[in-house]
This record gives sequence, structure tokens and C-alpha cells, in this order.
Amino acid sequence: MKILPGGVDRHEWKSLGPAAFRSEYLVPQRPVVVSGAIDHWEAMGKWTPDFFRRYYPSRIVNVDGEEWRLGELLDRIETSTADDPAPYLRNELLARWPEELRSDISPMPECTRPNWLESRIFPSRNPPTYIELYIGGRGAGFPMLHYDGLHTHAFLMQLHGVKEYLALAPDQAAFVYPQTGKAQNRSSIDDIEQPDPAAFPLFREATGYRFELHPGETLFVPSGWWHTARIFSTSITVSINAANAPNWSAFTRDYCADVATHSRIKAALLMPYMQLMGKIHSMQP
Repeated sequence: MKILPGGVDRHEWKSLGPAAFRSEYLVPQRPVVVSGAIDHWEAMGKWTPDFFRRYYPSRIVNVDGEEWRLGELLDRIETSTADDPAPYLRNELLARWPEELRSDISPMPECTRPNWLESRIFPSRNPPTYIELYIGGRGAGFPMLHYDGLHTHAFLMQLHGVKEYLALAPDQAAFVYPQTGKAQNRSSIDDIEQPDPAAFPLFREATGYRFELHPGETLFVPSGWWHTARIFSTSITVSINAANAPNWSAFTRDYCADVATHSRIKAALLMPYMQLMGKIHSMQP
């Protein structure tokens, strides 16, 4: 794989602002790292391994099918190394955690708005928007190169530690060997850092960005962008997924296809409603 020079753009949120973010990154679907967007969060400086160890040591979490007490997992995470990485707690739904913890990350940063998945007219009692927690140690990483399911955008907010991200544009899909079926948003390459050249010869033609994310920074990963991460130091991250005008068509297609696996009739009725919903929201300021 070839790394593009310069990395992704980086801005202070106060200098960038919502209008420029929309015109320069959201609408053209370009990734960006912004700093200062989560300065209002109580979690900034508060959410550390010691904080979780003090207040939630006995909470049971599941990592790759194995249950851990959070305190014990944190002990393992803080001794994690590149040669012996600790299990990586990822995609942990914060809706299942106590309200006082969720209040530490409220409200979501301005760059995540609008998020039509949270609309009052979304056609489900359980819309597919999720706020998730990630806690990992040095040497660990996300297990696959992927783009977020249903073609949602991803906003990744770094609270503690440093991560390195790899991001490739949607037009690089031919080089990353997507899986098929429901896993088509996942690459078949099992080791991005040392891919098998015989099994994945086209990957050497892929181009993408490699860059770091530091505490207080928010990464915008647009719909359909392939990405993965590895951890340089004990890391705590929060993410939220979103949909709005630039990715609504792709989201609608994926969402209705998912519904069709259970009911084709429901999916056929849902499609025009979702399209109408997009038009209604697009007319709003």
C-alpha cells in the first residue's frame, strides 16, 4: 500500500466552524481531524484507566466472546505490549452504562450534527445510531479494515492516549478485497501491516492516509471510507455514527436491504418513506 503524503487535514473547530466543515469535508466526503470539538465534555481529563478502575471495577464486559471484570481487563491493558497486546474492548454500547457516565459526553460535538438517525420521524423505535466506547492497550488494534455498516459516517473522539489510523477512500475498494454478503464492508486481508502478497496482490496498488489521533481530537470518517486503527498507548475513545444528506441515499439502500432480509414487503414500503424523509430534512436549515 502507498501512503499519501501530508496526511488528512487538521483544524481547530473554532477556526473551521460548521459551515466550512460542511462545505469542505461533509459534502465532498473528505476525512478531517478537528481539535477542540469536545472541550465541553466532562469526560475530557476525567475518563482515564484509573477512573474506570475506581468506579466500575466489577462491571462485566465482553471481548471477543470472553467475559472480563473491567478492573482486571484494565490491569491487562496497562501492561499491554506490541508483542503481547491485551484484549481490545471495542464497540461497547454506552446506552447500557449508567446515565451519569453518558452525561460526561453530552452534548455530542457540533460537527456530528445534523444526525438524521436521531430524527423523530425515523421509522423505527430503535434507530441505528450508537454511541460506543473503546478501551485498549499498546500494540492492540481494530481487527479489520472496514467501512462502517449501513454506510454511516463515523466520528471518533479521542479522550486518552494515542492511536494511529489508516484510511482509504471508497474508490480503493477494488484493492482491499471486500468480503461478500453482509460482510461486504470488511476487507478479507487479515493483516494490513504485513499482507500476504500472493493472496492479495492488488493491495500494493492501494493508496491511503496514515495519521495519529491525540486526546481532545475528533476524527470524521465519511461514509464508505475504509479505515482501521492501532494503539500506541493506553487509549480511550468514544464514537458515534451518523447519516445526513451526503450519505442518505447509500444509508437508505443499505438499511432497506437489511430490512428486506426479514421482510421484502416491509422494505419495499420503507424505501419511499426513507426517500421522503431525506427530502424533508434536506429542506430544513
